[in-house]
Amino acid sequence: MTKNIDPRLIEILTEYGESPNDALWDCHGTWVAYHKAIERIAAKAGVVFDMPQIIEANSAGKTVAIAVSGKMGDRQEWSFGEAAPSNNKNAYPYAMAEKRAKDRVVLKLVGLHGLVYSEEESDDFKPGGAPQEPPHKSSAALKREGAWPAVMEQFHADIQDVKTLMALEAMKASYRAQAKKDGWTTAWLSSLANEFDTFEEKLIEQMEKEDA
Repeated sequence: MTKNIDPRLIEILTEYGESPNDALWDCHGTWVAYHKAIERIAAKAGVVFDMPQIIEANSAGKTVAIAVSGKMGDRQEWSFGEAAPSNNKNAYPYAMAEKRAKDRVVLKLVGLHGLVYSEEESDDFKPGGAPQEPPHKSSAALKREGAWPAVMEQFHADIQDVKTLMALEAMKASYRAQAKKDGWTTAWLSSLANEFDTFEEKLIEQMEKEDA
């Protein structure tokens, strides 16, 4: 069954002349935006990107991490893009890392972050892409195994060591890789996204106080 679209998502897409039918697809209950649609939105919104910063470049291991900053009027956002064998089957990891970073920045700038993912986030988000391995277990099965409390316990332990936004993005990347490997459910991913967003807001507030 197709998941209902958040009215805010429809409103923002409409603002930039995009139809949900053309810009989105439902990936097993998660709304995903096509990269081309995000590029069109960026152009209409007047998003300008700064020169990207390469954080990690391992050509032999095909592991790349790139930081990208973007501006839209007086607003500015930044994010990472990562590409590694665990999350990318594309033969061009640098290009994929750049796409992922730019898409995340655009979603943040126009207010779509948290409402939709970019199709570049994962090969599994692409229409007709390979199914996730291992298959997702049900939430009930995972809870019976006691997995969710263990995940949250580890999350709260890991987050204590995060003091910078760069460290937070690195932790997000690690949890995304674990989620794909272990087949976490959409409900789990949504809960963790909320945890990360809440912590990020507090971290930014703390950093602003320290800089004042």
